[in-house]
Amino acid sequence: MMGSLYNTLSSQTVTSVSGIVKDSITGEPLSYVSVLFKNSTIGAMTDDNGAFSLQNDKGYTTLVVSSMGYTEKEIQLKAGKNNAALAIMLRPTSYELTEVVVKPKREKYSRKNNPAVELIKKVIEHKDDNRIEAKDEYQVESYEKLSLALDNFSPNLDSKLGKKFSFIKNYLDTSEFNGKPILTLSVRETLADRYYRKKPKAEKIIIKGKHMQGVDKTLDEGGISANLEEIFQGINIFDNNINILLNRFVSPLSSALAVSYYKYYIMDTLDVSGTKCVDLAFVPVNSESYGFTGRLYVTLDGNYALKKFTLNVPSHINLNFVDRLRIDQEFKQMPDSTWVLDTENTFINFYIVEGTQQFYAHQLRSYDKYSFEVANRDSVFGLLGENHFAPQANAQPDSFWVNHRHIPLKEKESALDELLAQMRKVPVFNVIIKTAEILISGYIQTGKDRNSSKFDFGPMNTTISANNLEGIRFRVGGMTTANLSDRWFADGYLAYGVDDRKLKYNATLTHSFNKKEYHPGEYPRNNLSLIHEYDVYTPGQDFLFTSKDNMFVAIKVGTPVTHMQYIRKTMLQYEKEWLNNVGILGWVRHENNEAAGTLSYDLMNTDGSLTHISDFNKTELGLQLRFAPGERAYNGRAGRESVFNLSKDAPVFKVSHQFGFKGLGGDYQYNHTEVSAEKRIWLSSFGHIDAKVKAGKVWDKVPFPLLILPNTNQSLTIQPEAFNMMNAMEFVTDQYVSWYVTYYLKGWILNRIPGIKWLKLREVVSFSGIYGNLTDKNNPTLTPGLFQLPEGTMPMGNQPYMEASIGLENILKILRIDYYRRLTYLDNPGIKKGGVRIALRFSF
Repeated sequence: MMGSLYNTLSSQTVTSVSGIVKDSITGEPLSYVSVLFKNSTIGAMTDDNGAFSLQNDKGYTTLVVSSMGYTEKEIQLKAGKNNAALAIMLRPTSYELTEVVVKPKREKYSRKNNPAVELIKKVIEHKDDNRIEAKDEYQVESYEKLSLALDNFSPNLDSKLGKKFSFIKNYLDTSEFNGKPILTLSVRETLADRYYRKKPKAEKIIIKGKHMQGVDKTLDEGGISANLEEIFQGINIFDNNINILLNRFVSPLSSALAVSYYKYYIMDTLDVSGTKCVDLAFVPVNSESYGFTGRLYVTLDGNYALKKFTLNVPSHINLNFVDRLRIDQEFKQMPDSTWVLDTENTFINFYIVEGTQQFYAHQLRSYDKYSFEVANRDSVFGLLGENHFAPQANAQPDSFWVNHRHIPLKEKESALDELLAQMRKVPVFNVIIKTAEILISGYIQTGKDRNSSKFDFGPMNTTISANNLEGIRFRVGGMTTANLSDRWFADGYLAYGVDDRKLKYNATLTHSFNKKEYHPGEYPRNNLSLIHEYDVYTPGQDFLFTSKDNMFVAIKVGTPVTHMQYIRKTMLQYEKEWLNNVGILGWVRHENNEAAGTLSYDLMNTDGSLTHISDFNKTELGLQLRFAPGERAYNGRAGRESVFNLSKDAPVFKVSHQFGFKGLGGDYQYNHTEVSAEKRIWLSSFGHIDAKVKAGKVWDKVPFPLLILPNTNQSLTIQPEAFNMMNAMEFVTDQYVSWYVTYYLKGWILNRIPGIKWLKLREVVSFSGIYGNLTDKNNPTLTPGLFQLPEGTMPMGNQPYMEASIGLENILKILRIDYYRRLTYLDNPGIKKGGVRIALRFSF
């Protein structure tokens, strides 16, 4: 009787189990794996993320996990317990290839005498012959489609707010990535002819059609499109590095790093669309590094060509905002045996804040009409620049897209305009869109939307700021748009300081010789501007990449800045950009400069006495040449050098000269020359270096306000091309060389430290300095007729000023904190040897 009671109790005890099934080679979750209690019918299949959950009260305690292509695995469970969070690793089945059996055991991986390693070496050895760039020239038609959607979207349509959007259920679609419901919000399409010439190397793209529809259409002033194109670049696996998501991943076909960076495993021989191939799996040695897991399908015809490949990011990679990413490419063989890219699909699940609503992106690229003889090659390759728009490319009718799309739109993608019209009828949606427009552009539109607004107020981040002369400073401004005139634009602002009680202003009238879609900053610029301004400036402190009124730079640290100037200027400026990334900027300027705050202009006479000068004038003619080969177009209001432009890889060279007239309203004659070169240098997956070198010289005898005052940063926020531990106006030179070097290590060190690596922090180090001097002719202690240097200002000595920093970025995914240390001139009065600076930095 007791035994019977025991058996009854035992049969009622629940044994439960849950976990994730993964590939032991790649670490990727495995979908549709059978998970079953042994000797029972109680089981299930893993979901899209490899997860499962089972329980039984029949006394079964052995779990059987099986899937085609993998070795079956049995796991003993604790009876009557909750066996939770199991990580079950399935090993791929061993396969035989040319009489060599390869058993992919991760823990015993060896590169020596490994047929998988020998195979990948052969693939790399032949890659330059198998890539289309081996041809002398070619042309192809490309079709691209980028779809953005809400992923796994299950709206609560029973709530009060949900009932207003009840129509959404009619527009739900299914993700091609994970099979979950999605709500497509945006579709961008591009149809183009692409041309390539090997010698001399040239690439040209003629865009025949460009189309955008969706909720983000009214948000895009050109900057969003440019950044999306930078983020979702098409990849070339034959390159050593793969550029996607603003990062460099080591290619599994890298000639330099592949064999040492990845582990390779021969999995199978199989038929891929009629071609016999070897299935070659690979996984990075360090799963947190910038590498892929995936499969290469290598042809067995002795040419070691790629028929197809799949790339995934490891689950533990130090990559922000991305939950899952997969890239598929398939190649086809042309009649002359050349392998060419046929289709590319990039799938990404990403999020803004982890744990909240995820997003889904699908980038499709299709290639057709290959030809290895370029028609009209002289006219095509004679075009300036890489990208060109055919007439009406941005206004092609629906019939054009119906006839020219390589792949038809899905039903729900075609209904985007209808969905948007429905959403516009709900007031709360319009509030959300309007708020997003303000946050993205920084301006408040006065019209109903971008297509009707004739004047925009802004930028809003300059509304309130502060400095030592004005105290609290209020500013209001705005600009007209192309809806008022597509060639004439006006913008400006009014500002008022509570302490100095003076009204400042800026008024700019611009004529664009090119018709604009919305604002005068659209590429390529060909603008003539007349500017009149009266405002406060701080000598030795220029915010090169933001407005001086930006409220985020109002928080100051270090020695208070009290040397100020009131500047009144009138300026005629001409700016032109060519499609080959050459640009010129020319100007004529008259300026009145009045000392303010504690700054004083005291003229040193020949007898040693001082004469106070309240202000002085300058009349100047200037010219700047800019060349940035390979730079992408960017249509944001601030231009291509905006901090919001994510394309920073192209080198930028500048040379400028300013000539000052004595007479014509100017008090001094001078010549001032500046040259600079900057470049982002990628070190494969080991991060990148941003480097810039500048040099300048003032050739004539002039007072110190017309000399070179090194740019300093007294703000708490990190500012590019500025010295953070140098006081404003601490040094003055008339000739100099400066450098700014910042190395973003991308977690190269921290990713390898157990415990620390889970924080996904990334290292940043910098080193900057300036070496210059003040010649005798411009030193007021040696040459009379110059302004006495202000207190705290000195000529630079025989050693350069240098400072360095070490910092961490990716704190909470968006914050960077650096500690800066001054390395020279440590005995100067009133300095700080070290200090902390912070910045918000977006990075995948």
